[in-house]
Amino acid sequence: MKRFRMKQPFYIIIILALGSACGIFAAVYHIVQLARTPSVNTPRLILLVLMILLALFLLILCAGVLIYPYYTVKNGKLYSSMGVLHTSYSVSEISELTYFKAQGKLVMYLTNDKFLVIMLSESKHEAFVKALREINPLIVYDNKINEND
Repeated sequence: MKRFRMKQPFYIIIILALGSACGIFAAVYHIVQLARTPSVNTPRLILLVLMILLALFLLILCAGVLIYPYYTVKNGKLYSSMGVLHTSYSVSEISELTYFKAQGKLVMYLTNDKFLVIMLSESKHEAFVKALREINPLIVYDNKINEND
């Protein structure tokens, strides 16, 4: 099993940090409102509990993606994990990896005409390709300056 940490763009980190902060603020605010609400006001209590749950969901979602997003290569699959969000791709369906140097993007092409932008630092590309090629040696790796190259 090989694990590769995702490289998040700075603006995504800022957005996720703001989402986490909003989740914390909203949860605390609604907990305080819940403590101040009399128990006879049932509809308001239900609404506040739902708002707290929604705020906690936002916090968990944003913080999970922010704290430790990674790719894992194991059991013939490439797994992408970002907090509670998980996806997997069969390595045998990967046909090509292309690094577009001008944009700084590594793109993974699948045999079903789909593609995925892989968020890794350039220093990790070689180890990532090697881990995938151990399972599927037919994967082509290409470097291009731009899309027209």
